[in-house]
Amino acid sequence: MKKIILILGANGVGKSTTSEILLHKLTKCAFIDADWCRAINPFPFTEATKIAVSNNIYSLFKNYLLCEDIEFIIFPYGFHGERKQIFDQVLSWLKQDDILFELCPVILKCDREENMRRLIKNGREKERIERGMKNTYTFYDTYTYPRIDTTNMQPEDVAEKILEILNYKIR
Repeated sequence: MKKIILILGANGVGKSTTSEILLHKLTKCAFIDADWCRAINPFPFTEATKIAVSNNIYSLFKNYLLCEDIEFIIFPYGFHGERKQIFDQVLSWLKQDDILFELCPVILKCDREENMRRLIKNGREKERIERGMKNTYTFYDTYTYPRIDTTNMQPEDVAEKILEILNYKIR
């Protein structure tokens, strides 16, 4: 069965970097960048843009899930704010279409100081860093999905750990 590898975590924890590495390690794999699904300037989080983003994500998932050459879809995403509702809507639409898949969520986390260091290194503005740390750093603590502490890990090692969780052997 096709797998959606959902990589969750706070802003700046390494979701996108790890996803790009996984894309090259897995065969028959697609990568959906959530940032591109909502690349609107400016980005007003309104009902209209939520519908557009939901449709973008749904269309990409559906196209890849129906493609016989794809087995894995990697999707780095954040559930904070209203994003979980958007993701749940997308999954609902896929199920209504009788599209079969296995959801494989993994949470990435690192200690607060390391998370701050990564956000600063990424060039994020101080206000955005403070808001992100307040709103997303502990957000995933209540979820029971497999979790990887990336504090002292390189992205390559994080990708390997995800493959272990998936019981995937590089061919």
